[in-house]
Amino acid sequence: MATVVWSDHALCRIREQARYIAERSCSTEIAWKWACDVFDEAKDLADFPNIGHRLPEFPNSPYLEILVRKNFRLIYRIEKASCFIVSVRRSSMLLDEAAIEEFNAV
Repeated sequence: MATVVWSDHALCRIREQARYIAERSCSTEIAWKWACDVFDEAKDLADFPNIGHRLPEFPNSPYLEILVRKNFRLIYRIEKASCFIVSVRRSSMLLDEAAIEEFNAV
């Protein structure tokens, strides 16, 4: 069983996105449900750390992703017995070298 560790960066991204969803939908309930879905997906990593797939843009990087509601990417890496979640991004946001460097710094 792996330990799921959230980076400050990933938690900040969740807060930002939940705030955006609440503003766009005029509903804190919808934003709360979205955030709960993200955390529920992450819980599965404890039992199944390899459930994610390689990043399509960088298949040789150490990062994996899980899609949440098809519109968001939960990006993580496995370190020893831990799944270290580095970011949560919209699926439409393609990754570049700068994003990978950002993940490496987390």
